[in-house]
Amino acid sequence: MIVKIDKYDDLGNGIAKINNKVCFIKNGMENETVDIQITKEKKNYSEARILNIIESNKFRIEPICKYYFNCGGCNFLHMKSEEEKKIKIERCINYFSKNDGFFATKKYNYRNKINLHVKNGKVGFYKEKSNNLIPINYCYLVDNKINSIINFFNEYSDFNFNGSILIRVNTKSETMVVINGKYCYIDKLMSCELINNLVYNNQVKKGRDYFIEFVKSYRFIVHYQSFFQVNIVGLEKILDLLTEFIKDKKIDTVLDLYSGTSVLGIHVSKYVNNVTSIEINSFATYDAIKNIKLNNVNNLKVINGSVSDYIDNFNNVDLIILDPVRKGIDLKTVEYLKKISPPYIIYISCEITSLTRDLEYLKDSYELQKICMVDMFPNTIHVECVALLSFKILEK
Repeated sequence: MIVKIDKYDDLGNGIAKINNKVCFIKNGMENETVDIQITKEKKNYSEARILNIIESNKFRIEPICKYYFNCGGCNFLHMKSEEEKKIKIERCINYFSKNDGFFATKKYNYRNKINLHVKNGKVGFYKEKSNNLIPINYCYLVDNKINSIINFFNEYSDFNFNGSILIRVNTKSETMVVINGKYCYIDKLMSCELINNLVYNNQVKKGRDYFIEFVKSYRFIVHYQSFFQVNIVGLEKILDLLTEFIKDKKIDTVLDLYSGTSVLGIHVSKYVNNVTSIEINSFATYDAIKNIKLNNVNNLKVINGSVSDYIDNFNNVDLIILDPVRKGIDLKTVEYLKKISPPYIIYISCEITSLTRDLEYLKDSYELQKICMVDMFPNTIHVECVALLSFKILEK
């Protein structure tokens, strides 16, 4: 069946109309004429795959990765960066009616962390929407030091190994490997020069259970069970945006919620009088306490606990920073944000849909002043949004 693709859907797939019904076409591009095969038929829509491209978009390219059409980890390797950028900006405008900046990072080898599944000694990713493993020997998104370690596991394959592998690398090319599952070549890993820190089934076998990451002039201790941004160039841009947002405002007291290892809190602490960070992950909280000392910060307090359990203890706050997990914030937190009514809120999110929902909850009290996009995850649909909200009474 030959169709013309009119536009993109929310995930960057092509959309065509067939008998007035929407058809989502995997890897289809705007203004292309393609021969398709229907793969799923529903009452209100259908899904299809491309059999042949009759007329292609000028920004279509051959994917650099041989796993691309099976892996499911990337969305945009079949197009040039210009088109990916356009899709992400248009998505932001569709949701928020504005976009105040798009900041690119590296196209390839930008990730400092990878989570791999292992089945019968084979290392890789699950195929999209399945538990079928796609074995890999190289990922174009991750640092090449990580790819070298992936090759080590492929060279020393243990057919009885079933579990997972976490690999991290910092800006100094120091690595950490965390293994869950029984692996017979653990001695080889311990003597491998590629690996600085090794944790095997929650036991430190080499080095430490943390590494130190370097961001701008800061140093951050990061435990292997703590969250840390996977793209350091992007993280530094987020810190720049924080500075830009607050530098000309009168801000004395900051509440930093879902604070992780307190990267954001430590950064803003030099511009304000006091900061309180709240984080539920005990490992990240312990890291944050050490990071405060490591960076000679004396005006930041860290609380280990749920944001919704502690937020009602605060008032007279000038700025609240929100950096929640992908699902966003809960309704109790929303209500207390309204009760505290800080003059400013900075909301950082990698999920546009949950950010949209939460801003809708706050729209009666807060105006969206700026929203910028930091492309933390090139070649994927995900992008980090940094939104500045101001209390509406300030605008009168």
